Amino acid sequence: MKRNLHINNAGAYTPENRTRCIAFHEAGHAAAIYLINRAREIPPHLFSLRFNEANADASADFHAAYENYIACVEGGLLLHGLPSTLDDLQHLPRETGHDWIQTQEDLLNAFEADVINLFAGPLAEAKYVAETDGEVFTHRLIDPPALGNYGGAFDLALIDDYLRSYSADHRERDHKLHQLHQIAFNFINNYHNWRAISKLADYILSSGKNTICYEEVAAILASK
Repeated sequence: MKRNLHINNAGAYTPENRTRCIAFHEAGHAAAIYLINRAREIPPHLFSLRFNEANADASADFHAAYENYIACVEGGLLLHGLPSTLDDLQHLPRETGHDWIQTQEDLLNAFEADVINLFAGPLAEAKYVAETDGEVFTHRLIDPPALGNYGGAFDLALIDDYLRSYSADHRERDHKLHQLHQIAFNFINNYHNWRAISKLADYILSSGKNTICYEEVAAILASK
């Protein structure tokens, strides 16, 4: 989960608010990973937030920007490798962290959680921008393609990889995409979740740290 430089519409971000946008983006990812995984009864999954803005280059192309990311969640994905199809459970890479996936239902649960958590970062940034600009945050206006305008290009690319494992049928992929986007939108737009995300974003900004560990994130979100 890497937050790229805002390439698609860079003029929408001033130097004054870009840092806050990044904080809300990463807070959205982190809150979703912690709260949604817990709600789905997925075993705790350690991760950390890293900020690397000094290396970001506004002139970089997509691939160079990926290496010079602004911020990222390290260890945030449940599935570090995908089987060619979600029907192929026995070929799921058996890395550390996959031991709890024993059934097809477990695999689908992890798949859905990862996609929702990927959506949550740019959705949180979009909600912050909408509130700052005095605009309404709506599901219809912030559809999946629009999230590329909120630092979500890399998240969307990963989501596309996930969906290709889900089904070879583009209609089934499209249905699942919009279903999980709706769940992520509802999570971000929930009053209590948004308060927790805002609290975590404020902590990110006030701490000034380049790395924020799981324990710090958990302490803030557990008290939401």
